[in-house]
Amino acid sequence: MQVNGTVLRSRTLFVRSKGDDAWQRVLHELQPATREAAEAGFLETRWYPFDLLIDISSTADRMLGEGDMALCREMGRHSCGITLTTIHRLLLKFGNIGHLVDRAATAWRTQFDTGEIVVHERSNDLYVFELRRIPTPHRAHCSAITGWMERAAELSGEDEFELEEKCRALGHGYCMWTFKRRPMGLEI
Repeated sequence: MQVNGTVLRSRTLFVRSKGDDAWQRVLHELQPATREAAEAGFLETRWYPFDLLIDISSTADRMLGEGDMALCREMGRHSCGITLTTIHRLLLKFGNIGHLVDRAATAWRTQFDTGEIVVHERSNDLYVFELRRIPTPHRAHCSAITGWMERAAELSGEDEFELEEKCRALGHGYCMWTFKRRPMGLEI
């Protein structure tokens, strides 16, 4: 499985945003092949082994976070901010979460050469999509996807949704994200 350099670059920028010392600490702990590629810099026009993404993400989570993949979720949120340009943000803001879900499959293909996003449900109150055909899912990756989707939903102006995630790396039978509209409170 290959990942576009854009994704790796966003992880690098996230870690660097935590300070030069943070970047150096993470860089020191990376596998030799990952460290070599990171020191050379990731090109947005090139594809890299998926293992590099997992190494950077999980090492950063371990070195700068609590080792619980919460930092990977933050990385996904950060990546969303980078990948959704001003024009895309405007489209999201005036669109809705359905617009976002409709674009998920296309966005996936520009970032990864394996797998697909399948939309199972798309209505005003429920959006369900699944990540399929990933040979070896990793919690760092799914956590980042969750963060990306949370941030994209916020940018779309949809703050009435709850997000539920299932992940093969956690023992579920599939990797699936469900956005459900929160029930409205009773007016008294």
